[in-house]
Amino acid sequence: MAKDKKMNIESGSMPRPAAGDLGSTGALGGQRQGGTMPASGASTAAIAHGAPVDAPAPKKRALRTAALVIGLVLAAVAVWLCVWLFACNGSALFDANAQDGQAPYKTQEEIQAELDRVVEEGMFNISIASIIQFDDGTSPGTAYIENVPGNRYLMKVTITSDDTGDVLYESGVLKPNQFIEQIVLTQDLEAGSYPATATFSALDETTYDEVGQAAAKITIDVLG
Repeated sequence: MAKDKKMNIESGSMPRPAAGDLGSTGALGGQRQGGTMPASGASTAAIAHGAPVDAPAPKKRALRTAALVIGLVLAAVAVWLCVWLFACNGSALFDANAQDGQAPYKTQEEIQAELDRVVEEGMFNISIASIIQFDDGTSPGTAYIENVPGNRYLMKVTITSDDTGDVLYESGVLKPNQFIEQIVLTQDLEAGSYPATATFSALDETTYDEVGQAAAKITIDVLG
């Protein structure tokens, strides 16, 4: 099996509703009533129009309160939606084939030694079989891809052909102290031996951003 390798990771209001014009226009006309009036005494009085009148103060306060409540509700819904989408997308990133613990080929002493190991900040240990054997191009092969317990980062792995650059396998995300035992190739390769590179990408546990990479040379053996 391939020995663990260390990697130095380089860090890398709502608009306020416009108040409607509440002003109005009105006219009062003097009208001659019954009876006799002096010829020179007939007269009319009129108010041609009134000035616009602002909404009463209680109505203004009600409008402001309603706008504030609506704004708070919309903000709360937006935050909840962002959290929900992030959680859903995050959970979909994790590999469905990942198992908790360490690869079963290890002895109890090796398992304990790995549990006791302290990986320094900025370091990342990788582990994968140096030769992955497949009965044919569509059969599963044992790879023992591990994210060892001491790692401080999430991890995903991509295996590419050294000859063509094609992606032969890509994992989902692994948490520390998880492993993938068997993998299936993305291509139905013919029988033969294929040099390949397994690239381990370290991901931040909160943002899932890539913070570094390490690679290991491996061989893909297809028997038939």
